[in-house]
Amino acid sequence: MNSLRINKNILRIIITLCVLPLALKASAWVGEPLPRLHVDGRYLKDPHGNIVNLHGFAQTYSPWFNEEGKYWTNYDVTGCLNYNKGLIDKILAAGWKMNFIRLHMDPYWSNTPGVSVSGESDISAFDFNRFKTYLDEVFIPMAEYAISKGLYVIMRPPGVCPDTIAVGDAYYKYLIKVWGYVAQQSALKNNPDVMFELANEPITILGTDGNYSSTSQASFDNLKKYFQAIVDTIRASADNILWVPGLGYQSQYQGYAVNPIEGDNIGYAVHMYPGWFNSGSGYAAFQAGWDAQVKPVANFAPIVVTEMDWAPAKYNSSWGKDITGIAGGAGFGANFKKITDASGNVSWLLFTTPDLLAKFDSTNVAKPGDTTFLNDPEACPWPCFHWFEDYAKVNYPRPDFQYQSHSDNGDGTYTNPLIFGDFPDPDVIRVGDTYYMVTTTMFIFPGATILKSHDLVNWEYCCNPLEKIENTPCYNLDGCNRYGHGQWASSLKYHNGTFYVLFTTLDEGSYLLTATNPAGPWVKKKLTGSFYDPGLFFDDDNKAYVVYGIDKLHIAQLDTAFNVVKDQAITYGTIESGIDNSGTEGSHLYKINGYYYIYSTTGGYYATQVAYRSASIFGPYDEKVVFNSDRIHQGALIQTQTGEWWTILFADKGAYGRFPTLQPVTWIDNWPIVGVNGSAVTTYTKPNVGNKEYLVTNLPTNDNFRNYQLGMQWGWNHNPDNSKWSLTERSGYLRLRTVSVVDSFMQARNTLTQRIFGYPSDLSHSYGTIKMSIAKMMEGDVAGLGVFQSPYAYIGVKVINGEKTLIEENNHVQTLGPVIADSVIYLRAIANYNTSQASFYYSLDNTTYTPFGTDLNMQYNLSIFTGNKFCIFNFATVQTGGYVDVDWFSTEKNFSEDEFYDNSFTGYSKDALTMDSLEIEGSNALELLTGSTSSLTVNALYADGHKEDISDGATYSNPHPEIAKIINGQVISEADGVDTITIGYQDALGDQKYADLYVTSSTFPLKNGLFNPSIYAQGTFNAGTHTLVTGQYGFGGWSYSAGVNLSGYKYLIAKLGADNNSGVSFRLFDEDNYWSDAAEYNFGNNRQVVVDIANAHKSNSGAALDPSHIYIAGFWSYGNSPIVIDTVFLSNSDSAAPISVVPDNKPNGNDIVDVYTIMGIRIRSQVKRSQATTGLPDGLYIVGRKKVFVINRN
Repeated sequence: MNSLRINKNILRIIITLCVLPLALKASAWVGEPLPRLHVDGRYLKDPHGNIVNLHGFAQTYSPWFNEEGKYWTNYDVTGCLNYNKGLIDKILAAGWKMNFIRLHMDPYWSNTPGVSVSGESDISAFDFNRFKTYLDEVFIPMAEYAISKGLYVIMRPPGVCPDTIAVGDAYYKYLIKVWGYVAQQSALKNNPDVMFELANEPITILGTDGNYSSTSQASFDNLKKYFQAIVDTIRASADNILWVPGLGYQSQYQGYAVNPIEGDNIGYAVHMYPGWFNSGSGYAAFQAGWDAQVKPVANFAPIVVTEMDWAPAKYNSSWGKDITGIAGGAGFGANFKKITDASGNVSWLLFTTPDLLAKFDSTNVAKPGDTTFLNDPEACPWPCFHWFEDYAKVNYPRPDFQYQSHSDNGDGTYTNPLIFGDFPDPDVIRVGDTYYMVTTTMFIFPGATILKSHDLVNWEYCCNPLEKIENTPCYNLDGCNRYGHGQWASSLKYHNGTFYVLFTTLDEGSYLLTATNPAGPWVKKKLTGSFYDPGLFFDDDNKAYVVYGIDKLHIAQLDTAFNVVKDQAITYGTIESGIDNSGTEGSHLYKINGYYYIYSTTGGYYATQVAYRSASIFGPYDEKVVFNSDRIHQGALIQTQTGEWWTILFADKGAYGRFPTLQPVTWIDNWPIVGVNGSAVTTYTKPNVGNKEYLVTNLPTNDNFRNYQLGMQWGWNHNPDNSKWSLTERSGYLRLRTVSVVDSFMQARNTLTQRIFGYPSDLSHSYGTIKMSIAKMMEGDVAGLGVFQSPYAYIGVKVINGEKTLIEENNHVQTLGPVIADSVIYLRAIANYNTSQASFYYSLDNTTYTPFGTDLNMQYNLSIFTGNKFCIFNFATVQTGGYVDVDWFSTEKNFSEDEFYDNSFTGYSKDALTMDSLEIEGSNALELLTGSTSSLTVNALYADGHKEDISDGATYSNPHPEIAKIINGQVISEADGVDTITIGYQDALGDQKYADLYVTSSTFPLKNGLFNPSIYAQGTFNAGTHTLVTGQYGFGGWSYSAGVNLSGYKYLIAKLGADNNSGVSFRLFDEDNYWSDAAEYNFGNNRQVVVDIANAHKSNSGAALDPSHIYIAGFWSYGNSPIVIDTVFLSNSDSAAPISVVPDNKPNGNDIVDVYTIMGIRIRSQVKRSQATTGLPDGLYIVGRKKVFVINRN
């Protein structure tokens, strides 16, 4: 918004005409932590998944907008900073509960001094060097200051968009240059507290149809190209949240629903002022305007309103002129709040100038007849101040966790270990730009954990594809066990669209897991062969092989069913002197530059990494040591998309387990030499994965059990009994029932485990704490928190003679403590990586933790073969039937749910998760105008009676996408015909339901709701008799929001059912604007006109009509006289038209015409058509019986 720009209220009228056819603590904000936010579906969320809606204000750093130069001018950097920092301080001191600022990098600084410009959209004076200078001296310092005060920052580029833009134009290049530079600045890129708003107020864009528009789908198709290029430019360097503007001064967004911006962390930035979105006509019209223009994107992405204000005009202190009014009634402000609150995903600011906000006094209550802009309840500041106080208690960001483990140093380097936890035997592949790593989990299920990454440094969970190996007594802890056995040393491959995981157990043999999506579902197959430490490989001819074995390696060729076709020991060529091939294992097979390579570890405990190389799959293989440093061994070779080579191996790190480590690889004489100068790297430059820096990620550890599924950090000790645990019996809790009567912890089923992580900033403290309800424990039950390996120890509660007694067991020695009278207890274990000891504590208030028992000397015992784990358990020693409820588990030193999570969780039951059916809102039979769109809402109806909108998560099976398609909740009619689309959805419990949507598309339907009698002027239409009555000089017919393509037809035939003397003509528009030039066909005394589509011309200009995108078609008349329509149809048959084709009338500029106002008053007589409107003010006129809309552009 700026004073140099055309008044928005003027254009607002035109835009409107065009679319008509269509209990937690309040934060002390200063110094509050600002966690990294991210976009998750339609919401902005904090790291814990809490929905966040921000509220704030805007600052523009130029003398004009800083009280017209009263306090600083003449490029005074210090004066500017002092003034604007002072305003931030004063605004917060006034009590405003704001948590973001919109920061305008005003062109005052980047324009060459003294060079005249026509307005802020004029970039002719832009000086890139000045921009870079003042980005460093003004904009970044202001951003940093705002962040220090607890404010997120949304930065917008200098100036505003020109009235018209086009893909590839000068402004497009300007934005790419600006954002390309900004996104590379270390203070801004990936800054968790900085977001970018890509441009300010685009109005119209040249669409794919060759026309400028702010509403057509063709315009949005090019707008997507325009801003996608800017998004891609930023994403080459940074992953900051991006806010994308729409058209029509950031009021039009509907086309993005069909063609959205692609990528992560994308939202849309909207401007809203009184009168926009039909807001001047009351709540219902305002809501309808929002639903038509913004809701289509709010359905799938978050919204931020970056300009909005209102006040009575008498104050002259706001851009918008209206009153607060009453929600649901008249006025702007209260209805704005009602609509955005109902959407649930809208952040917004108050665009009142910050110098006024700084003067706000909440104690200065207005007296009747004595109000000011700042205290009048009908002006925006007073209600917004109090609304912000309410918002401060909900949907605000919570602080991030302190104990998080990652190897990314944030400066382009990483420090090994890659992951400070037990992820051994890694095999790693790259598929496209994503890396996947499978690891060993042994007897923990679900297991065979797969992680994914985009940069080989920052990893996140992908899946645990192995639900169980077998349902046998030993895997069920029924008289025997599989400790130290199970799944290990897996091979991960991707081939022809399928992911493969091959692993072998010591007892059951080999298994193959397959999936087309790495997230699952996965299918398990038991193989006939057994391949110790397998390395799966697909050759160029698609033949499958596996290298396997210990000591002596074998290679087996497999058929398509993975049965062995050929199996033989590898043969050797030249073996480097000194290699000890005893214990050779952990092999993986590759083909690189024409050679086959086997990448293995050898030498047993001393763990040397070797490579075998051969020109033939079965050998002979030469062998060479490629790495011998710090006993780091066994893993995979990986090539990045930029051609770099790396290896991920693991290192034995004692009690915590075996940690992955990332080492560079250099090819020397066709051998992959690992490390630098023969040694492992500790801190090193991150891999080059395409000149993009990805965000730091942390594997989750904390859990408040509010989900209906366990997080992927958890795994059960052996097969669980799924009937004896639940996340739904008591919402927000993990309920653990006793499974069977056992003698010891090691025999107990349903012990839930997760890895213990080390934290480089505090290696002495790895916290694990639970809050547990113990009221329903029974005699002999033992429940608590343990550290699990061999030896193990736990702290818990045991029911002895009816009393709940504190207990510790450490290496089979039990210590009893006091009786616990409370129904809730907090139990804690602290593992120390440096000393390999774990200590135990309890608390009754989550504040004071009392040590109890003796410290555990943690070990890494091969009888277990996993790192020490935290575990939660409940087992019976006398009788079954008791249970405990675990409210949360945390790895934080200080944790409470109120601190990190909002109170929006209402819980769920099995009925709340069980879907009964699908419901298509409105009707499952949808009649559409070809070339139009319609919103689709699909609800899942659940057994407990509630329903959820699952439109975005549903699947759509469509046999005729050429007739209709569904994109982002929009049904798009492509061609005439009938289509049946089957909608499917799977509920949280895995049950699938379906519903059919019947779509009928037609180009010229004569039905209410599809035929619009009031495209211009108020008309009526009787669908039963096909009778149209237009208003004076009115137009009725069809509007095609996506444009309809008629170029595949020869003729359009329009027939009347009765004679008419009201000057009826049939008209076609190839622009999404009723005031544009149209092809006109007068009926005269006939009842039929036939349009030769390929040769149609526009009546005023004589230009050829483009039939590939017709936006409006229908009937014009003088009005107030019935027009009976027989039919309108398309044809490719020359016999379809019984009378001659009516030629369109190309106007002649020398024709002599009269000129009338729209009210019928003649204002000019007998003038040439070419001069008929010269000098007339903007408006609609009748020139020679044709309507002409005059727009004077200055």
